[in-house]
Amino acid sequence: MGKINTIYAYTLFPYINGSCDKDVPALVGKWNMHNASENSFNAIDFFPNKVPKRFKGCALNVAAFGPEPYLIVETYKSQDGENKFSFEGIGLELINLFAREVNLTPNFINPITETKHEDIIELIIAFSSGLIDIIAGVIPVAQNIKSYADLSVPVLIDTLKYVVPCPKPMKKTEKIITLFSLSTWISMGLIFVIVSVLFWTLSNYPTRKNDIAGFNLLTQCFSAAWAVLLGISVPQIPNFLGTRTLFIIYVWYCFAISTVFQAYFTTYLVEPGYEARLESLDDVMRAELKLGSYDIMEAINGIVDLKELDGFDEIIYTDISECVKTVLFNGDIFSAALSYFPSYVASLAGISDHSKVVCFLDKSVITLSLAVAVPKGHPLLKNLNIHIIRCMEAGLLEGYWSKIKHEVNLKANNTDEYSEYVVFSLTHLSPVFILLLFGYILSAILLVSELAVVCIKSDKSQIIKSDNSKFSTNADPSIEQKSSKPKLIIYSTTPTV
Repeated sequence: MGKINTIYAYTLFPYINGSCDKDVPALVGKWNMHNASENSFNAIDFFPNKVPKRFKGCALNVAAFGPEPYLIVETYKSQDGENKFSFEGIGLELINLFAREVNLTPNFINPITETKHEDIIELIIAFSSGLIDIIAGVIPVAQNIKSYADLSVPVLIDTLKYVVPCPKPMKKTEKIITLFSLSTWISMGLIFVIVSVLFWTLSNYPTRKNDIAGFNLLTQCFSAAWAVLLGISVPQIPNFLGTRTLFIIYVWYCFAISTVFQAYFTTYLVEPGYEARLESLDDVMRAELKLGSYDIMEAINGIVDLKELDGFDEIIYTDISECVKTVLFNGDIFSAALSYFPSYVASLAGISDHSKVVCFLDKSVITLSLAVAVPKGHPLLKNLNIHIIRCMEAGLLEGYWSKIKHEVNLKANNTDEYSEYVVFSLTHLSPVFILLLFGYILSAILLVSELAVVCIKSDKSQIIKSDNSKFSTNADPSIEQKSSKPKLIIYSTTPTV
């Protein structure tokens, strides 16, 4: 065996001397056993940093997964006229910042914006084969993911919630009807009937029959009581002390009721308020809403137990965006989604006040920590964690989220119809005009009915008179003479005053 004259030290650290992620042997130093002048002790770093601070533009293969706003794909044209794509979003923003800081070139591989099983399986296969350095987007910190990947510190804390339709504005007529409780309406009706009957009874009392001429008929009493309830004058005021006392007490009662009614009537015409909000799954069940489901919910069911949804009818959607849009703007289903997503959909629709269209149940399904996945033992994980922690402490992600919402609102057609200020217009008086029209129609029907009854009675009376005249002309004259004698006797026996 020959003698060793020189010892060479090599390293397989990646990202050294421009080798990027390829494991190319690099000479660290050498030792000459016979000629010390050839030794390169000064060039040896006995505690080298495995990963350099700058990577000289090396490629970083990134796979992104998740819907908007976690992954936003935008198209633009380069100077050569070619279509280029830019990838951003709250799940990728810190990765893009990290790549710029350490001089890496992100190479996005088949970003997945639709939650389909086939795409997810292909992503897992490519990641397991070593073709992907980082998976970003909606990557929850879960035990089944940690089994085949290393996860960074949490990039985002998000909550999986049940998205439900928001309370709709109540109809003006419905709100006016519910201004008083059912018992109050019933008591008002009973008082109206009782007072009308008392007026009629007192006016027809033998000793006071001529005292109240305007209350002799029951219909007149009902008309007078209704006039007082509406705040208009009656044709005649009672003269008797007892009846007048009843009348003034009824006037005070109607004044109090009408004051309260008018105080709330105008307010509810302008802003009738909203229906009761859905707070639990029991409320959703009573509202008979169906469950909007999509492919990724099965994967979520593997992380979270969603057996409480078994009793609901399902509507399958191929796209989570369409599912959430249906919840927000149609209001006939409910679904489960991360809290950032419905707010982003509302911004896309031009809604500035998200609280009007984005509503959740009180109970959250689960709070998730979203992270970045890298292959086991990847050298970039340590530097990436340090970068994420610093960015989170500086609040860069919150600022980026505000920027996204602002830009989306500027691009969207502003369809926000909700405002704190409501102009009182004729449209708010529509219930009043509808009631007036109903009164006109009812009055016309009653008028036609009365005319028809009068015509029928007059026709019958004429027929009876004609029959009587025919009978008198055809009768035997002798009978008339016989019958006339008793009449004369009767008239002659009638005493005169």
